[in-house]
Amino acid sequence: MNKRNKFLSVFLSFILLFSVACQDSSDSEANISEEDSEVTEDLSQGESQQGGSVILGITQEPDSFDPHLAAAAGTKEIIYNFFDGLVKLMPDSTFEPALAESYDVSDDAKIFTFKIRENVTFHNGKELTVDDVVYSLENAAGINDGTLKVPQLSIIDSVEADPEQNEVSVTLKESDADFITYMTLAIVPEDYSEQATEPIGTGPFVFTEYQPQQHVKMEKNENYWRERIAYLDEVTFLIVPSADAAIVDLQAGNIDIFPYLTADKKDLLKDQYNFVTADSNMVQVWGLNNQEEPFDDPIVRKAMDMAVDKQMIVEAVTFGEGKVLESGMAPSMGQYYNSNLESQYNPEEAKKLLEENGYSDLNITITVPGNYVIHVQTAEVIAENLDAIGVQADIKSVDWGTWLSDVFQGRNHQSTVIALTFDHVAPATVLSYYYSPSDMNFINYSNPEFDALFEEAQSITNEDQRVKLYHEMQQMLQTDAASVFIQNPGVQTAISKKLGGYTTYPQYVQDMYEVYFVAE
Repeated sequence: MNKRNKFLSVFLSFILLFSVACQDSSDSEANISEEDSEVTEDLSQGESQQGGSVILGITQEPDSFDPHLAAAAGTKEIIYNFFDGLVKLMPDSTFEPALAESYDVSDDAKIFTFKIRENVTFHNGKELTVDDVVYSLENAAGINDGTLKVPQLSIIDSVEADPEQNEVSVTLKESDADFITYMTLAIVPEDYSEQATEPIGTGPFVFTEYQPQQHVKMEKNENYWRERIAYLDEVTFLIVPSADAAIVDLQAGNIDIFPYLTADKKDLLKDQYNFVTADSNMVQVWGLNNQEEPFDDPIVRKAMDMAVDKQMIVEAVTFGEGKVLESGMAPSMGQYYNSNLESQYNPEEAKKLLEENGYSDLNITITVPGNYVIHVQTAEVIAENLDAIGVQADIKSVDWGTWLSDVFQGRNHQSTVIALTFDHVAPATVLSYYYSPSDMNFINYSNPEFDALFEEAQSITNEDQRVKLYHEMQQMLQTDAASVFIQNPGVQTAISKKLGGYTTYPQYVQDMYEVYFVAE
C-alpha cells in the first residue's frame, strides 16, 4: 500500500466509524456531535476501588491487532490498551513521557533523542530494550522491509541506538517540529511475528481472546511499569451490530460503556448512565473546489460562507451539540486553534454580493457520500440556505468508493460535504489539506503565502512562533474563504453510574486504565 492510500485508509476509517452511529438513527434524523468535552455529571465522584469487569460496546469488527497495520479507528480504540508509545497524548493535547522517560530535540527539529525507560517488560516477559524501540520505528517507517506502514514516519532518515546510554536517536530527512506527536507510535518487541492476531505490548492490559462478531477480551497487566496498575481486572469489548441495537443491551444494563450514543437516546438511559460529549478532533467542511467555476472566484466563496447558517446545521443535524467552526482546525488542537475567528450569517449581504459582481441564477452541485447521513443532511440544509439567496444547489449522492476515487483523489467535483479527521494532534497534519503541493488538497486551494507559512512552521521549534504561524494560516483560510468550515462534531458516550474515571482525549481511544468502579 502506497503512502497516499495508507493515509486515506487511516483518515477515512474514522469517518466511517463516526457515521456508523449517524446511519443507525437515520429514521429519526439523529446524529451525534460535539462540544468541548462537556460532562453532564461528575464521573469522578466517589472513591475508586480495585477490581471488577467492564463491558464496552463497539460497532466495528477489528481488522489487524498489529498497531502498525491497523487502519480502522474501531480497532485502534481497542489496542490502545495493549501498547505504549515513547510519549503519551494527554487530554489537554499536551504530551508526557511514556516509554521514553525524557527526550531532546535539536534546534533545527531534525534530531530527536529519547532516553528509554528501564525496568519495563512486555506482556510476554521480555524486557524492553533500545533494540525494540529501533525495530518499532524502522518497522513503521518501512526502513527494515521497504513497506511504509505509518505515512508520517516516511520522514525518518535513520534510527540509531546507544545501549550504554539507553538512548535512541532519530534523524529526519527534513525538519519536522510535529514529529514528537507521532511518537505515540506503539513500541513492540523485536522479532515477534504474531501481532496481527495475538498482540503483545507494554500497555496496562493484556490481550486474552478475540471471537469474531462477538468480543475482544483483555485482562489487567499485573506487571505494568507505571506506579499504579489498572483498576479493572478485565474488560470486554462487545461487538454489537449497530448503535440502535445496543440500546436494548444498555437498557438491560448489559453494557457499561457505549461510545456511539445518538443524542435522541439520552432520555431512555438517563436513570442508569452518565453522558460525556467528547471532542472528536473532526472538522466538517463544505469543500469548495477553488479551481472550478464559480468557486474559483473568492467573492463567490465568501458569499457561500455568509449564506450558510452553521448554527442551523448544528441544531438540525447534530441536535445542538456541535460547535460552529470558522477554522480548518478543531478546538482539540489546543493553542494552535485560532478561536478569535468570526463570521456572520448574512444571507441578504450574500445575495447582494453575488448580484453586485454579476452572478445570477447560479446552479451548483454538492457531491456527498450517500451512505453518510450526517453529510447528506448537512448538504440538504445548505441547499435550503442557498435557495434563500437565489442559488440552486443540486445534491449528487455517490457511493463511498466513487467519492474516494473521483472527489478526494481525482478532485473531480464542484463542491462536497465531508468530515476531516486526524490520527495525530499535529497542526501540520490538519492544515496539510490546504498546502498546495499536498496530495490531500482536494479543494485545490492555492496561496503561495500560506505555503510559505506552512513550510516555515515545520522548520522551527519555538512554540510561541509556531502558534503564531498556525493562527495566521487559519486567518488566511478564512480571508480567502477557502471553503465553508461548518462544525466540530463529537462522540457522545454513555457510562454506567457505577463507574468513574472515564477520560476523553483529542485522539479517538478508549482508555480503560483510568476507569474504575466507584466504592459504595
